[in-house]
Amino acid sequence: CMELIQVANFLNGRFLLNNIKVDKSAILKSKLFSTFSVGTLGASNIEKIYYDTDDFFFAEKGINIYTTHDKGSKELIIRYDSEQVTRIEFLKNIPNFFKLKIGKDDSISKYYDEINDAIYKVFPTGLNVNIEEYLRASKPQIKINKKRDSYRVVNNRGLKMTLSFDNCEYFKVGTRSKFNQCTLDIVGDNAREKDDFNNFLKDIVLDYPKIIKIQSNELTVARNNL
Repeated sequence: CMELIQVANFLNGRFLLNNIKVDKSAILKSKLFSTFSVGTLGASNIEKIYYDTDDFFFAEKGINIYTTHDKGSKELIIRYDSEQVTRIEFLKNIPNFFKLKIGKDDSISKYYDEINDAIYKVFPTGLNVNIEEYLRASKPQIKINKKRDSYRVVNNRGLKMTLSFDNCEYFKVGTRSKFNQCTLDIVGDNAREKDDFNNFLKDIVLDYPKIIKIQSNELTVARNNL
């Protein structure tokens, strides 16, 4: 059995871009970034596939199950998302993110036990259903292809982040329904730097007001638009 890795709540902010080329250049050349060290991480293509039942049983419970695949590796991610369901107080510190490296041709059916484990870690009393039955009824629902350009950024206070400019194409699997969105995805390295990170997210909007903070997660965005 592969190792299911728990990841502590991570620092993340997403912004809607209007024109990826113009916005990227303006943001990286902005006054805010003049004191930062910026290194390029290069371009990559990422495919994300969200699995759920046709009526999004898991998403409605605040559980996102998806695979993310770039040229190097494929991971299965089970993520608790408090957007749908507010977590009861004593569960606040449980990691909201579980990941597992899987084979690039593996189907998620190989990993029902691990998904089950992750769900029970977040919901110790279970979901009052036979989870495996719902996993068997799950299939690819949403696919997102991202053309990504990433940068490593360190500010003068030592806050380390990865900025990814993503050209995203969203698909409803099994239909012709699709739409495009360009986003800036910012991930902080260290959850202990939460205050600095949140201040940075405020500063970037003050510095470059054309970008708009996205409040919803990707799955919600897809479900609202497809």
